[in-house]
Amino acid sequence: MPIRLSDVAARSGVSEATVSRVLNRRPGVSKATRTLVLETVDDLRYRTARKSAQPSELIGVIAQDSVSGMVPGLVDGVLTALHRRGHLPVLCSQAHGAPREDHAVRRLLERGVAGLVFLFGDHTDTAGNHEIYHQLAESQIAHVLVGGAAFDAAAACISNDDAAGSEIAVRYLSELGHARTGMILGSSRYLNTRRKCEAFVATLAEWGIPTEGAHELIVYSLDSEEAGFCAAETLLDKGCTGLICDSEAMALGAVRAARARSLNVPDDLSVVVFGDSTLARHTQPPLTVVSPPVVKMAESTADALLMAVNGTPLASLELCFRPDLIIRGSSGKAPTF
Repeated sequence: MPIRLSDVAARSGVSEATVSRVLNRRPGVSKATRTLVLETVDDLRYRTARKSAQPSELIGVIAQDSVSGMVPGLVDGVLTALHRRGHLPVLCSQAHGAPREDHAVRRLLERGVAGLVFLFGDHTDTAGNHEIYHQLAESQIAHVLVGGAAFDAAAACISNDDAAGSEIAVRYLSELGHARTGMILGSSRYLNTRRKCEAFVATLAEWGIPTEGAHELIVYSLDSEEAGFCAAETLLDKGCTGLICDSEAMALGAVRAARARSLNVPDDLSVVVFGDSTLARHTQPPLTVVSPPVVKMAESTADALLMAVNGTPLASLELCFRPDLIIRGSSGKAPTF
């Protein structure tokens, strides 16, 4: 049975990430630890297989969700940006059957990746297990977190300015005369959801709606059309004429809920969604979106990671990119009754 990276780590008493750094001649490991690992490798007669690509060229890109919202465009953008910089990105996406983050990280490190990019993964979950990120930081493995960090991360973070996006959407609908705007969000466990919620409440307060009343206009939902339909039903019962949705699926559910009541979008109900895609542009009506600058975020993600790979860590730095409002057919002036 072949000797694995985990065998070397167990015999040496160090992490698999540390073994990977030693075998790939990367900095961040003490001389004593490096010697120990190499001696263990020799004892176990462990030999790394030669790869068709140099280990330093490989970059792991881990996307927990590559289907909804802005994620597909951002995944493509990051892959393209890394290719242009002479690296070979390896995508691990749960949408395509890849394992969860911790397993994906171990397998990528076994293959000698130079660094890792995490897109909207467990690092954004306030109730999640963040041990893998702490291990990466401790082993000085270059990595970048896209979507912010729900813990004290020792890595660069690239984020959409979710608070600004929420404020933009509320102000836009309020200026159109919508006195009652509701919001359909994903799980409150996630950092981006909390940021959107807080900005929604704060912005409505500027328009005279107290905090308690604003919270009643927020429904937390699963990311599906059916869940969006049910959430929209709740908010329509509360008299909302404008809805801000966390995803396209939720927005499509909201449009369907309006039609089920013989309401017209946008004459009777305006719908705005976070994130843009081909689908949003070709729905009926096309969806008004708060669109993040995906290209800028992707380029910055690649730059930040390669700086870390080359020995310039950007610990505890978060770069937030302000989204743009793109007005389409799903929004209009508030109805007059």
